[in-house]
Amino acid sequence: MSSIPIDTRLTLDSFIGNVESTETSSNGPAVEILPGFPESIRGEIVFMDIDSQDTDQIYPRSMTYESNVSKEAMAKACMKDYDPDFQKVIRPNDILVSGNSFGCGSSREQAATAILAISIHFVVAGLRAAFPKDAKRPIPTFRTGWTLKWDVKKSMVQVQEGEGGEESAEKVGDIPPNVQEIIALGGLHERCRHELKKAS
Repeated sequence: MSSIPIDTRLTLDSFIGNVESTETSSNGPAVEILPGFPESIRGEIVFMDIDSQDTDQIYPRSMTYESNVSKEAMAKACMKDYDPDFQKVIRPNDILVSGNSFGCGSSREQAATAILAISIHFVVAGLRAAFPKDAKRPIPTFRTGWTLKWDVKKSMVQVQEGEGGEESAEKVGDIPPNVQEIIALGGLHERCRHELKKAS
């Protein structure tokens, strides 16, 4: 059963409109998946009730220039300046859904690597209207009970409204091979090192 409050669930029409169930055929050519890139990504949606979430809220500014921060410490610091209870809510392989302008502000690598450190591999931004602010429930981060699956090979996103709930699907853009390669190799820096090594 979904953990979304009833009064909030009644206002999800805008999201259902965007991810409206379709009979979209997957007869088109399948996307070629490079080695190391997943064919699909699936997880429960965790909603962060915020627009313009800047990098200081994702990763503390005070830790930005520390060069010896372990992956474990980085994971514990993730989102703590946005929601002190974030660590109690999040689970590995959840899918974060947030509002517009996610990750704005100063550019810093740790904002992305901290999210990876906490085992979150997929962020969907710009969907704040999907789970509108509830004056009776001013919680910055909460589990929705919904699941999202991105079938990379078929370029299809499926959303299910809780266990046994309504399923919706929408065709999305293909992930080109060069983007897959960057992600599979661990980022642009690692891809550059990989290419330089091949050329040497």
